[in-house]
Amino acid sequence: MTLTDTALAFMSRWPDPARFLPSIGEYFADDCLYENIGLSMTRGPTEAIAFFEAFMKQVPLVAIKVDLLAIAEAGDAVLTERVDHFVAADGSTLMSIPLMGIMKFRDGKLYEWRDYFDTKPFRP
Repeated sequence: MTLTDTALAFMSRWPDPARFLPSIGEYFADDCLYENIGLSMTRGPTEAIAFFEAFMKQVPLVAIKVDLLAIAEAGDAVLTERVDHFVAADGSTLMSIPLMGIMKFRDGKLYEWRDYFDTKPFRP
């Protein structure tokens, strides 16, 4: 399995509310740095899950549908250009965020994940 395959498998779990948060525990290394550049940073799966749980209370999303526009692999990194659609419990789209991301893998687990996007919609 390539790193691209691993990244695609991880993202394939996001649209399913029952698999979204568990996928973080499954794919994150214990020391994984997860950062939304300019907004938030967590270390490890426990902090990342807590971040998403808090965020999901503010924005009532239950899952994320991904439109993958481009993907590339180099060394230990997978780069993605995508549009993440935040999905509500009724299946409607709450918002869509175009972004670029980098996922770095070690031994099949994410040890760094950073997403770059316009943070204006998330600022007071």
